Amino acid sequence: MNVLAETASGLGDPRLWIEYVAYAAVIVVGLIVLAMLRKAGRLPKNAEFKKQLVAFSEAIAALSKDAPALSRYRFSRRATRLTARADKLAYTAAQMADKERDGDLETASGHLESARTQLAAYKFGKRDASDLGGMSEAAASAARALTLVDGILGREAELKARTAKKN
Repeated sequence: MNVLAETASGLGDPRLWIEYVAYAAVIVVGLIVLAMLRKAGRLPKNAEFKKQLVAFSEAIAALSKDAPALSRYRFSRRATRLTARADKLAYTAAQMADKERDGDLETASGHLESARTQLAAYKFGKRDASDLGGMSEAAASAARALTLVDGILGREAELKARTAKKN
């Protein structure tokens, strides 16, 4: 007798088992995709947001420093990337402000929008690499946003210390 036939007759129709395995695989893949979407869509913590702001400020400073040596094309590409990054940071700050109901984060979002506006002039060719006034204004706006986020982190530390003291 065939071993496969014996096993199949004892467990039921093998096509049914194949369907069950396929359904289970679809469910597992779906759960993995949902977990990845949830992680990608979450807002950063304030400390993570500060790291992003520091990196953004450093990128502005690096572009300001390298601007005279860059070709017009490379300068506009880097300015375009910085503009998009400022836009993303401003959006993230606005979302965090809505979620946490924090006016300081809303103000930081405004400063980042101001930095984006200053950088957009380089993106659209209204300013070139020889005119770095807008770049310094964008760096100052990013620094103001960073100062506000530092204040928020200080408040969090104080609250954590007070909570630990009570317990």
